[in-house]
Amino acid sequence: MATLKRTMDQAMDKDEGYEDGKSCPMPTQDITLNLKNRGKAIASANYGPENPALPNKQYWMEMAKEWGVDAQDAKMSRCGNCAAFNQDDGMLDCIAKGIGDEGDPWGMIEAGDLGYCEIFDFKCAASRTCSAWVVDEEEEEEEPESLLTIKIGVKGEE
Repeated sequence: MATLKRTMDQAMDKDEGYEDGKSCPMPTQDITLNLKNRGKAIASANYGPENPALPNKQYWMEMAKEWGVDAQDAKMSRCGNCAAFNQDDGMLDCIAKGIGDEGDPWGMIEAGDLGYCEIFDFKCAASRTCSAWVVDEEEEEEEPESLLTIKIGVKGEE
């Protein structure tokens, strides 16, 4: 539990995320900051797998062991269904703005199924996961007791 608390304390360091008075999180606009925050997620919460299109058997076995489930069950906990994964229209606009006009920002967002990780403050692909995966209680079905998840309030609640 101490390790999880230490990880979350590092992850929730808002000095590296939002800038007061700005509507877009800084990592959506600053690629260097985005990569730094993604590096924190890799180092402290095993963000991955590196290439979600590959089988990544070893990665999923590690996650399964950590969560106390089998690899198939571990594969069900992805960033795309994490309660901290933000794909609201405003956030996607921020991501597109940060990508800029040098390419096709909306094409990149769609290709990577990108969103924003509210825990680690970086642009995130829906097909990945990490050990800080958060269950949305509203969408929760029968959760295995051994699966390590962090429960937070449902998005939109005050």
